[in-house]
Amino acid sequence: MYQIGEKVIYGIHGVCVVAALEERTIDRKKVTYLALEPVGQEGCRYLVPSHNAVAMAKLRPVLTQDQLEAMLTAEDIRKNVWIADENQRKQVYRELISSGDRIRLMQMVCTLYRHRAAQSAAGRKNHLCDENFLRDAEKLLTGEVALVLNLEPDAAKQYIRSKLKEDA
Repeated sequence: MYQIGEKVIYGIHGVCVVAALEERTIDRKKVTYLALEPVGQEGCRYLVPSHNAVAMAKLRPVLTQDQLEAMLTAEDIRKNVWIADENQRKQVYRELISSGDRIRLMQMVCTLYRHRAAQSAAGRKNHLCDENFLRDAEKLLTGEVALVLNLEPDAAKQYIRSKLKEDA
């Protein structure tokens, strides 16, 4: 179980602080919830039922700096996982964003960086849906990288881009 004050990653919501453990009565049963407050969003709070395995599975501990560096330098991240069929790509990327799988998100970001560079070199632009998926994936990853490396969000985004060699 997570401790009050601990920072965690909560699904697509990003970095959150465990603010409290709250007990509520639902259908005459006492249920314990983790109260999460997203970092940088004052007045917002998520209640995660501690008895719900699916909801709890969306919580992950924040990476350590060593884990982050190992992930960013792993060869798996640089695999080109481009999906030519646009509808299939949208479906896969939607599921990937929802999953929060850091390694596959990094692969997706790296692939979209490469595709953007190839499109630019050919005098074309990326599809809007690809740019939106890239923005969403970068947002998820940037919050954690900023926390781990004690950077501002823009600096964390630049750090990710430099590590993944956006222009590759």
